[in-house]
Amino acid sequence: MLYCFGLGLPIASMFIVEVVRWRNNSHSKKLSRQNSCSTINLSSSVRIPSVIAEIIHLVAIFLFGAACSQLVTDFGKYTIGRLRPHFIAVCQPENLAELCSSNAPHTYITNYKCTGSDEDLVRESRLSFPSGHASFSAYTMLFLALYLQRRMNWSGSKLLRPTIQISALLLSWYTGLTRVSDYKHHWSDVLSGFLIGSIAASLTALYVSRLFKMSSRGNLELLPQSRGDVELQQDLSQASANK
Repeated sequence: MLYCFGLGLPIASMFIVEVVRWRNNSHSKKLSRQNSCSTINLSSSVRIPSVIAEIIHLVAIFLFGAACSQLVTDFGKYTIGRLRPHFIAVCQPENLAELCSSNAPHTYITNYKCTGSDEDLVRESRLSFPSGHASFSAYTMLFLALYLQRRMNWSGSKLLRPTIQISALLLSWYTGLTRVSDYKHHWSDVLSGFLIGSIAASLTALYVSRLFKMSSRGNLELLPQSRGDVELQQDLSQASANK
């Protein structure tokens, strides 16, 4: 479910927004005179719409950032090896009553034997820090929020974009809360995961992708705010052509 929402929502949003931007842009006179910029030549006989190339580029950058975030998370997991809160229930240590006797001093127990039958669960219960669910959800949802902030410029409803953004971030927040309430992570694991995912999303959107960089074709809004914006762009293009 995490991968379904974390990958599906951003990629579907990119596809929808980019297609709408491309369709609106195809009606402007400026780009109708620049048809060579609306398609990309793969070979002498193969041409694809520029919107497809842009979607592929955005998805590739998005997946690259997700892989980097996951790499940092896994590096922490296998380096620290912190026990999950439910480790005892999964491990079922032998002679637990003697190891954790009420009269025994509080010491960190290193000499024990797990009697749990599922070795994979026992191994997984040693990978608590940082939370992979938290880092992945934070990366995907924050990247989606940043993408919408840059590309979704529609004045039909001033609350639509922030509503989608806060809903995406709430999904990430809910994911982190469930990891604590289900005793799969400590709160510090989730906090660290959120930090890793947020930093990865910010760096990817700001410095790796072209979302916040000036386009080589100018700063033309491909999702115009109103009909007046389109007419103004057309007038400016006509004036520039007359000069």
